[in-house]
Amino acid sequence: MAQLTPREKETLKGLGILTVIVLAAAIYYDFQFARPEIQSIGKKVGTVSAEVTAMDNRIKEINVALAHAEDLLRKEAMLKKIAAKLPDSPDAPGFFQALVEFLKTTRIAYTDLSPEPNLERSAYIEIPYKIKCSGRYHSFGQFLNLIEENPFRFMRVKTFTVENQDTRPSLHPISVEIGTFTFKKRG
Repeated sequence: MAQLTPREKETLKGLGILTVIVLAAAIYYDFQFARPEIQSIGKKVGTVSAEVTAMDNRIKEINVALAHAEDLLRKEAMLKKIAAKLPDSPDAPGFFQALVEFLKTTRIAYTDLSPEPNLERSAYIEIPYKIKCSGRYHSFGQFLNLIEENPFRFMRVKTFTVENQDTRPSLHPISVEIGTFTFKKRG
C-alpha cells in the first residue's frame, strides 16, 4: 500500500467517523423505532393468526353443520313437535280436557282428582296430579296407554296402585299419579 497524503488521511478519518456515526444512528434507530414496531407488528400478526384460526374452526363447524343440515332440520321439527305438546303455563285446562276424554274412552270412573305440589326442576316444572278411580284391568291398561301416548300434551304416569275389591271383583280401586310438564321461561 502506498503512503497516504495528509489530505487522504483526513478524508479517510472523516469517512471512518461518518461510518461510525451512521452505524450508531442505525443502531439507535433499530433500538428506538424499528424493534418496538417489529414487536408491535409481531403481536398484531399473532392476534390476527389466532383470529384466522378461530374463523377457520368456525368455518369447519359450519361446514359440518351444512353437511348434516337434513339431520338438523329433522331435529328442529322434532323439537317443535315436543314443544307443542308442552303447556305454556302450569294451569290445568289442557290436562283436564285430555284426562276427561281418556276417562270417557276407557270407561274408568274417577272418584277424586287432586293436584299435588309442583316440582321445580332446573329447566322445567313438573305438575303432578293424583287420581283415584276404579275400573277393569283392560280398561286401565288402555287408560295408561292413552296417557303415555297423548299426541297433544306431554303426560307421564309416575306411579299407580291397583287393589282388589271383594264386593265387586271385576272393578278394581286404582290410584294413579300423573305428571305433566312446562318449561320455565328464560329471560
